[in-house]
Amino acid sequence: MTNRAWCRARAGWGVVALGLLLPGCEAEEAGPGALVARSIAVHGGAVFEESEVRFRFREADFRVVRDGGRFVYERTLVDEEGQSVREGMDNDSTWRVVDGAAEVLDRDAREAVETRVNSVVYFGFLPFRLDDPAVRVRALPDGEVAGEPYRRVEVTFEEAGGGQDWEDRFVYWFHPEHHTLDFLAYRYYRDEGGTRFRRAVNRREIEGILVQDYENYAPLVEVDDIAEFGLVYARGELALVSLVELEEVEVRPLQQPPDED
Repeated sequence: MTNRAWCRARAGWGVVALGLLLPGCEAEEAGPGALVARSIAVHGGAVFEESEVRFRFREADFRVVRDGGRFVYERTLVDEEGQSVREGMDNDSTWRVVDGAAEVLDRDAREAVETRVNSVVYFGFLPFRLDDPAVRVRALPDGEVAGEPYRRVEVTFEEAGGGQDWEDRFVYWFHPEHHTLDFLAYRYYRDEGGTRFRRAVNRREIEGILVQDYENYAPLVEVDDIAEFGLVYARGELALVSLVELEEVEVRPLQQPPDED
C-alpha cells in the first residue's frame, strides 16, 4: 500500500468499534481494544467525527472537517519565499495551490502533501485514530509514571495497510480512572531512526473535544524497550526537545455548516 493510500485510509476511517465498546460492556472492559475505545469516547471521538476543527500549528492554519467517513484536511501558510500556500486532501483528491495557482502533483508530491497535513491531524488528535483497521493493539502490564499507575497499550501496524512506516512501534499510557491518554512513546525508523517520549499538557475541553499539547522528549540514555520510558522519565533521563502545541483551536459541530473557502 502506498503512503498516499495509507494517509487517505487513516484519515477517513471512523470509530467503528466505539458503539460496541462504550462503558457498560463489562465483559469487554479489560481488553486493550475496549480500553482504546473508552479513551476515544472520553476524549470526544463522537464529536470529532461530526465536526469542523480549526487550529494553528507552527505558523500554519489547519482546517479539519470530519463527517462520518468523509473528511477534508487542509492547511494554509506563507512559505519562506513569501508565497501563499494552500494544500490538503480529502477522500478523493489532493491539492496544492501556490499564490492562487494550482500545482500539478506527481506521486511523490501528493504523498508529501498528504504526509505533512495528515500527520499533524493524526498525532494532534490522538487517541482518535487508534482504532484504524491496520492497527494492532496489545495490552502490556500496568506500569507507573512518576508514581502514578497507568494502563499500557502497545500499538503496531499491519504491513498491508500500515503505510511506509508500518514497522514503527508505539506505547500509550492511559489513566485507569479518567481514561485519558497522558503519555506516549514511539520508536521510528525513518532517516536515522530514534525514540521519543511525549507528555500531554495543557488539556482543555473545547465544544466536547479534549484538546491537549505535548512535551516532546528525547532520551539521554539508550532505551531498548520504549515501554520502559515511564521509568526513564521518572529518573530524569530525558531532554525536552520541543513542544507540540495546537493554538487557537475552534470546534464547530456540523449542525452548523462549515465555512466554504
